[in-house]
Amino acid sequence: MSINRRHFLSLASSAPLLGLPWVTGLQASTGEALQPSPLLVLVYLKGGNDAYNTFVPLNDTHYRKLRPTIAIPRDQLIPFSSTHGFNPALKSLLPLWENKEMALLQGIGQQAVTNQHYRDLEMQFTGASPDQYYVDGWITRAVMANAGKANNRSLDKPALDALAFGDLDIREADPMGPFRGNKIRVINMQHPSEWLIAQKVGGTQHLESTSARALADTYAQPQRVTLQTPFPANEFGDALKATAQLAAAGMAPPVVHISLTAANDDQHHAFDTHWDQQKYHASTLIKLAEGLNAFRNAMREIGQWDNTLLATYDEFGRSPKENGDRGTHHGWGSTQMVLGGKVKGGLLGQPMPVIDVFSIDGPPPVIDYRELYTTIIEQWWRGSAHGVFDRSFKSLELLRA
Repeated sequence: MSINRRHFLSLASSAPLLGLPWVTGLQASTGEALQPSPLLVLVYLKGGNDAYNTFVPLNDTHYRKLRPTIAIPRDQLIPFSSTHGFNPALKSLLPLWENKEMALLQGIGQQAVTNQHYRDLEMQFTGASPDQYYVDGWITRAVMANAGKANNRSLDKPALDALAFGDLDIREADPMGPFRGNKIRVINMQHPSEWLIAQKVGGTQHLESTSARALADTYAQPQRVTLQTPFPANEFGDALKATAQLAAAGMAPPVVHISLTAANDDQHHAFDTHWDQQKYHASTLIKLAEGLNAFRNAMREIGQWDNTLLATYDEFGRSPKENGDRGTHHGWGSTQMVLGGKVKGGLLGQPMPVIDVFSIDGPPPVIDYRELYTTIIEQWWRGSAHGVFDRSFKSLELLRA
């Protein structure tokens, strides 16, 4: 059933079906099959991941001094550069790194953070500067800015612009994260396992934007897709499996958003590691790595890996300094992963320095997070980022031709 406890911004149900306008839909008005749209998968590391214990300094004595109980032992690390190594929990991602299908964006983040989840995540969702408050999400604005390039679509077979799995946004009036604004067709299903069982939105716990309301009643996968690739048996694995199945059936929308948090929905038992970090962080990284590796293998299985771009993000990183509860408080810059068959694997940016600051905060970023968003808009979607943000941002050298 659809959740009606939240109220969306008022839009007429007869509003035009915009679609992500610079990509080709799966069905032309003649019914002719076309090439699948490029697929973007956004993975939200809910709560703010500790990049220092994910992509770990190898020989930095300052790192071990500032983290007396939670530093990862040097002999457990998997070196990926002369200075840093992967947390051993990420070993499932080694094939992607070795095949240059994974880029690490070192020191990515916002110009300023409040170290409060809601405001800092709101800036990520909307692409805002610290003194800005946008109504629309950054993807919504990108759609609207490129609407003049829209391909004709069949109105009797409307396409879905975005699908989200798991918690997306705590905002009551418009809980759609980067899809805020109620101007594009978005469905947010809380539990991907419900989709895998029923293969339809109807009957699942979900939210939808106004223009996706009718579509939510009918959106279903007519034939169950069987993949040879096994997926981890958890909600994150289920969301990635559902995405791969939709792609195999030619039904994946241009954007899929997946939130990764603890099985009990307590973000403090996943990435928001204020206490007992050793108890929760590694197991969450294992879940992340195993899920991403399975997704990559499944998309290769169906021949769609080159057509897929996956990026992680969060509201902020963690402090370089361990706190008194054997955890880490909120920080600033972070390191994020971008995966895909067209990705130029390797390192971008600069490793975050280990500095002695208060137990909250950390070093500022060297890559503005909107450079990643601009890269997605201009290089992956072949659109224009003009007017989407308050100023222009350069694209990153992330993709092969």
